[in-house]
Amino acid sequence: MLNILTFGELLYDVYDNVSVIGGAPFNYSLQLSRILNEDDKLQFITALGDDDYSKDALSFIDNENIYKSLIQISKNYETGKATVFLNEKKVPDYIIHENAAWDHIEYNADIENALKENYDLFYFNILSQRNEKSYNTLKNIFKNINAKYKVCDVTFRKNYYTKEKIKESLEFVNILKINDDELAVIKGIFYPSLQNDNETLLKAISKDFDINYIFLTLGASGASVLYNDEYIFSPSNKIDVIDTVGAGDSFCAALSYAILRGLDINNVLKFASAVSEEMIQLKGGTARYDIEKVKSKFNL
Repeated sequence: MLNILTFGELLYDVYDNVSVIGGAPFNYSLQLSRILNEDDKLQFITALGDDDYSKDALSFIDNENIYKSLIQISKNYETGKATVFLNEKKVPDYIIHENAAWDHIEYNADIENALKENYDLFYFNILSQRNEKSYNTLKNIFKNINAKYKVCDVTFRKNYYTKEKIKESLEFVNILKINDDELAVIKGIFYPSLQNDNETLLKAISKDFDINYIFLTLGASGASVLYNDEYIFSPSNKIDVIDTVGAGDSFCAALSYAILRGLDINNVLKFASAVSEEMIQLKGGTARYDIEKVKSKFNL
């Protein structure tokens, strides 16, 4: 039985009077929970408001393999929202509304008790640290958790990150997942004089922060991984893309599962790529694909 703990935002994307449940840590938790076996356990730490959005979210989670005992309900803050709109150049843009419930995740007795368990994997991201309350809660988890694998899926959004928070996160993890845009940000902050080459940059990050696995997604080009100082690239297959929302989250969920199940590194990358390719042929970050079909190809 696998024991997994995840942390971060659950929010609703709101556009054209439609509200869609999401947030990278929620999408990751959801997609990983669907890959797991029935006796595996995934607990998700977040905070929701005492409102209709939270009722909808909890009802959604009731139908999934996610334990909700660590989901906090705030009387003072609303469930998170991101408003999506077209800017003056008619390009989609968004506002991630501040002071949401997930900005105020408490380090409470429930989390303290949960940290008495040993975990196979702990997941978090950077965006969930934008407010000091949730940031300090996460730092307390860093101090007290016993987890074999510690995963950060960077998820830079707007200017909700600092050099210090990135550094602390990179120093804590042994699995890092980033995309090419996020790698450019890390280069600008930590390696401005280093050549702009993916392998060189990943090797520098791995060496400086002692990270065992670094996965880099490259959009339509494919994905790569640095492991044991070996850089491996896997090109993407030619497929019809319907929607890329949640592709990175499903990729990260799949690589996490493959590592936990002991796949060799080439197949970890191939499995994660296969899962994300299934996702982008469907609409939305919570879409269901035939996971058993994908798992069977890798004897999982």
